[in-house]
Amino acid sequence: MSIFYRAAKIAEEVHASQRDKTGQPYIEHCRRVVDAVETMDQKIVAYLHDVLEKGDGWTRTKLEEAGFGPTVASAVDAMSRRDGEEYFAFVRRAASNPLALPVKRADLEDNVWQARQVGASTVKYEEALRILDEEFPRR
Repeated sequence: MSIFYRAAKIAEEVHASQRDKTGQPYIEHCRRVVDAVETMDQKIVAYLHDVLEKGDGWTRTKLEEAGFGPTVASAVDAMSRRDGEEYFAFVRRAASNPLALPVKRADLEDNVWQARQVGASTVKYEEALRILDEEFPRR
């Protein structure tokens, strides 16, 4: 089984009963983020980006034990908000990981899209994108 397929399967299992902001299966959010990034490592991180936060028993170590290298595991860990962590501090921490940065940008862009679909506020996500654009400009 390829590492990409393994990441997709883990995401499907973890998010099986979860829904996104629009009420659709959460895995659809992951797939949109995957489609929005370019490299294979970015796509793997995109599938796994919410596994540590939303999946019971998943840790950075467990990701490494599942065959994902330290670079991918570190990026997924960077994409995972800590208990009590202020939101914009989390965004900056995620963006400081070079592999996580494009995935975080795609995640935020999809969150803006989802919020607009249901008429919810996009302010938090747009501010986070502004932070990325100003502090972590595209190269």
